[in-house]
Amino acid sequence: MGEDRPVPRTIPFAVSARRRTRTGWQRWQGSWWQIAQCGLGAGIAWMLAQALWNQPYPVFACVAVVVCLGVQNNQRLRRVGELGVGVTIGVLLGSLFVHFVGRGPLQITLIVTSAMLVARFLDSGILLVNQAALQACFIVAYPPQQGSGGAARWLDAMTGVVVALAIAALLPPDPRRELRGRAKAYAGQLADLLEDSADALRAGDAAKAQEVLTRARGSQTELDGWAQSLNAGQEVHRLSPLRRSGRSELAQQKKLLAGMDRATRNVRVALRRVETALRYDEAMPDSLAEALESLAASVRAVGEPPYPGETVPPSVGGLQELAVTLGPRTLGAESLSATVVVAQLRSTVVDLLQAQGVSAADAHRLLPR
Repeated sequence: MGEDRPVPRTIPFAVSARRRTRTGWQRWQGSWWQIAQCGLGAGIAWMLAQALWNQPYPVFACVAVVVCLGVQNNQRLRRVGELGVGVTIGVLLGSLFVHFVGRGPLQITLIVTSAMLVARFLDSGILLVNQAALQACFIVAYPPQQGSGGAARWLDAMTGVVVALAIAALLPPDPRRELRGRAKAYAGQLADLLEDSADALRAGDAAKAQEVLTRARGSQTELDGWAQSLNAGQEVHRLSPLRRSGRSELAQQKKLLAGMDRATRNVRVALRRVETALRYDEAMPDSLAEALESLAASVRAVGEPPYPGETVPPSVGGLQELAVTLGPRTLGAESLSATVVVAQLRSTVVDLLQAQGVSAADAHRLLPR
């Protein structure tokens, strides 16, 4: 029976390349401001360190800025604080070791271990621990510039920390921009899973269904990243005087994330049942593939504004149209697997409608009895 199954197919290169390009463009849109801040901050830190401390090559100032700011919004102020403490511990211990026991492989071993132990005792932050070890290692491994020592490197690094702190506090990126990018990117990823599952269902391709299910199970990382960005956005909203607006949009993003999370769990169950049905040659009507594709189109449209002359966003309209068709009899779902898939699609549609402002009662009212 298994010998008659079609040869497993892979996603065509053109489709894969298009998806990667779309995802990369969305990541760029969500990170360009942070990248610009890193470049600007590195240049400012370099100039300040040269002007204040007469350092010809203040590399540590630039490194501190880039490590502090990075391309993520998550807990930026905490990262700056951790780096500052880590630099202080690392440079202090490194200078003491160089002064009393000199340089060498044994000294490197001892200083890295000591710096990490001290930093770990003081705080649980991974960045603090790593920076303490790295800065101490640099002090021991590299001889100081002519006329300077550990103190000069410490001043360089702390200059970068101050610049990064000022940028993080005064010029934070608009968290709404990254959240929109996260939402759109994840909606596209979920839509891809639904479309590929529909293709596997039409072709009776159990291997492809298994591959789609594996990708769906790995999607939690993206949801977690979205949640972290939301938490960071709420932190920016509380702390930065320039980002006090947009409270309602952050609340909407929180609701959308919760709905997407619930919907994803239902989709995973549906995809698992599709894979099981194909593996054991259970009967699955073609109408299920059409329902998966309709759901994919609605998911991909999440966040888009209503069309001109309309009041309902395309995603909500598409989900409402799909909801009225999601009955086991309407879709010809006779087997247990087909019925389970229909049930999960119904729950998914309700979750997504609620996430976009439709009440639970109105969403359930659309579903066939």
